[in-house]
Amino acid sequence: MEEENKKQDGFDANQGHGNHIDCLSDTENTAEFISTWLAETIEKGNKAFATPEPVDCDFGDDSPKRQKIFYISKDEPLHLMVLIGADEVNKRNVVVSGYPEFDGAEVAVKLTDIHEWAAGVEATLEGEVLGEAARQIAFFDTRYAMNKGRYEIGKTYKFRLSAFAYRADVLPEKDRKYYMKGQAAIDYRNSTKQEQQYDKDGNPEPVIFRMEEMVAYLPRWNNYPDDAEFQSPVFGRRRSISAFGISFWRLDIAIAREDEEIVVPLIAKKSLFQTSPKAHDPVRGILWLQGYCQDLVPVEANGNERKDQDG
Repeated sequence: MEEENKKQDGFDANQGHGNHIDCLSDTENTAEFISTWLAETIEKGNKAFATPEPVDCDFGDDSPKRQKIFYISKDEPLHLMVLIGADEVNKRNVVVSGYPEFDGAEVAVKLTDIHEWAAGVEATLEGEVLGEAARQIAFFDTRYAMNKGRYEIGKTYKFRLSAFAYRADVLPEKDRKYYMKGQAAIDYRNSTKQEQQYDKDGNPEPVIFRMEEMVAYLPRWNNYPDDAEFQSPVFGRRRSISAFGISFWRLDIAIAREDEEIVVPLIAKKSLFQTSPKAHDPVRGILWLQGYCQDLVPVEANGNERKDQDG
């Protein structure tokens, strides 16, 4: 998706997975990457499942409007998910889509909206996390066709969420402090009922804000609500993983914070980083949030807990 295309209003139901595939590849030849790894996944994929029955879909005028959808991937935490439509009319199997998936962290999400993609078998979901102090998030449902027509708006479901980085790096030391100076510092201390502080020349001491522990999650575009700018400390878990011929960092980051954090794994190419992230380092960038429904039975409350994940 080019930057200028993201300025349009309204959800883009005709989007594709080009930028999502770029999160996996260090090559500019996305088509070659897709053809190579789609073929390998279809040939060697050892994890397969299908929709319980045919679902409404639109793959073009020469395809039936209801088809059973098969999912194929490798049984690995980081994998490519391939969707295949079973066209019983024309006696053929059609590759519909392919995108990255990572088996992420359990997060309870109260659904507030479903944005279905044009083909009818993919969707971006919107919802709330963190209970009464609800924070809005949106994410791509990697297994939407499995539950199409079965979700209920307003119900809370358990999803396994993860994020892929378009851009990521460790926040430089020079950007880890923010200074409020002069009259702004005086006004801030007055508003927060803090004692005013002055240097030996009578000038107000600056108010210093440290940015290392800040958690920020800011969706960027209405038409791509599952993309967001982020900043978060690395919450202890930092692992190197390899897939698709390149190396990635798998980092635990927070996408929301109240009394507890909502922590999900971030998959980021090592080539994105100027310096290697360490535990507790602040990391920032732009991500794509995705996941799948772990259990279609609604839960009573948005009871998210921070949990270490082994994926």
